[in-house]
Amino acid sequence: MHRAWLIILICAVLVSAERTEASGPLPGRIISLAPSITKELYDLGLPDRIIGVTCYRPESASSKEIVGSLTKLNFEKIISLKPDLILASKDSNTKSDIDKLDAWGLNVVVLDGCESFECMCREFERLGSMLGKAEEAGVIIDEIGQRMQYILSSISTQKPLKIFWQIGTNPLVSISDNTFAGEYIRLAGCKNIFADVPAGYPRINIEEVLVRNPDIIFIVSEMGSNITTAPWENMSDISAVKNGRIHILSADLVCQPTPRMFLKGFEAIIESLYPGVL
Repeated sequence: MHRAWLIILICAVLVSAERTEASGPLPGRIISLAPSITKELYDLGLPDRIIGVTCYRPESASSKEIVGSLTKLNFEKIISLKPDLILASKDSNTKSDIDKLDAWGLNVVVLDGCESFECMCREFERLGSMLGKAEEAGVIIDEIGQRMQYILSSISTQKPLKIFWQIGTNPLVSISDNTFAGEYIRLAGCKNIFADVPAGYPRINIEEVLVRNPDIIFIVSEMGSNITTAPWENMSDISAVKNGRIHILSADLVCQPTPRMFLKGFEAIIESLYPGVL
């Protein structure tokens, strides 16, 4: 667990190093082009500044104007809303869309697409600073860091488990270590059975899962779909199936790269791995 503690401490140091408010006029009309950014704006207490979001948005933002989807923006709508600031994300928005917005002279800030807790903390701090909410962002990150440290302390004596993390069913996709879901597993002191695969989100087959024999299977439900435990139910040669340890997690819970959602996802994972430990 030493590596897990180090990750939390590094994050705390980085986000505490410089907490300065933005200078000059603060943007009062913001369009968010990524659901994770929209969540962070709500976390910072800024719902009144949001004038537009994509159709993939938190329920709390359901009354906001829709400016398209992640793959198809409504540029006329965006321009008509006269935003002071457009917030985009490298993992949600295409470079061509961002270039178009830039070409029209719109103020666009692109945040990193994060595959680590440290990155999420850093970008959240950056967002808070540019919106005059550096202190609030710092408080939130400190609280999350303290809770993470408590969880890590609580599970430090637990037996490591082998985990298979499934995303979707057709095709069957898992994760490598170079993802924030992979970091969930490392922080939990467990072993991702596909940690060694070069691709971040590799396509796999059932036979590979059988050979690697996980103790736990996590199936991430696709947004808006009904996920089942097929095809695993009858494969009792797999330890996870034999011991009834297949868990379904909501994509909205474990696929949103924000500090607060990372914590919520981690808590849900720990409760599934080690019931009653928290």
